Amino acid sequence: MKKVLIACILIWLLTACTGDQRMTDTPTQDPAGLQGTESAQVTVDPGAGHTVVPTQTLPPVSTWTAVPTIEHTRPAIETPTAEAACDQAAAGHPIDVTIPDGTVMAPGEAFSKTWRLENVGTCTWTTLYALTFFSGNSLNAHQVNYLPAEVEPGEVIDVTVDVEAPMTVGSYQSNWMLSNPNGELFGIGPNGDAPFWVQIEVAYTVTSTPQPTATVTSTPVVYLSGSADLGDGDQFDLDAGELNPTDATQADFVYQNGSDPTHIMMTMNGTVWGVFAETEPTLGDCDDVDLTGNAISFTDVPAGMYLCYQTSDSLPGWMLIVGFEDAKLAVRFLTWAVQ
Repeated sequence: MKKVLIACILIWLLTACTGDQRMTDTPTQDPAGLQGTESAQVTVDPGAGHTVVPTQTLPPVSTWTAVPTIEHTRPAIETPTAEAACDQAAAGHPIDVTIPDGTVMAPGEAFSKTWRLENVGTCTWTTLYALTFFSGNSLNAHQVNYLPAEVEPGEVIDVTVDVEAPMTVGSYQSNWMLSNPNGELFGIGPNGDAPFWVQIEVAYTVTSTPQPTATVTSTPVVYLSGSADLGDGDQFDLDAGELNPTDATQADFVYQNGSDPTHIMMTMNGTVWGVFAETEPTLGDCDDVDLTGNAISFTDVPAGMYLCYQTSDSLPGWMLIVGFEDAKLAVRFLTWAVQ
């Protein structure tokens, strides 16, 4: 009985296992069926159980526009117009009228150097302009020599200085320029700031060298002339014809009225003078007058009396005492442009 029960249980177990196997077998589908299934899935309404993502419209890409090439044109170079200087000189033709460079001189030999200069500035050179020593060896010359005449722009003038060779053998150069009434120096060259010069050789054995002959004017050149009325304490500059100059060191004499004697004239700054006569003197006459720095005084005005003088700038001349009226002493004067 027990064996029959065990056999029945085994048979039941075998039957149950076979049924389960049949249920787990995967059915086989044909290709046509699978294809239809895919189509059905594709055509399924997207709204059923799916969230639709909205399509985003992208902005159009901007088109690049080429920047036109800027043509850079260099502006024409303008040459600045140089403003002409008021005071400027240029070398004349020739500049060395006498004593070319390298001229041999004996020790202590006196000579005259003449340059020819042209006024290439815009201002007139008046007789207050001067040939002025600048540098080097002065060669024992007067360092300020006023021009003998006015020189308009474009005109030429010969200027001369009296010099003397040194006593020692050697080579010497004396540099000169022009100066205006303000004492400002100017010369030649592109910038008008270069001096002109005299250059000599001093030697004991002198070889004769022909020299150009300077033109000598028989009549001395008048540098300045005029008249003035002097009151008590007035000063006067005979080099500039100026009454009571701002710079008292330029005054040549002072007049005092009301003292004892009544009229007194006293020299200033190295001026010397002397009484000549009642006739107008020449330069030669004044050269013969004994000049001193003594004061000239008088009780009665010697109207018509001439005095010879040499100014503080070493210029010769004469002064005429005209008369006395309205507490003023009237005088006339003339200064020559020589030293």
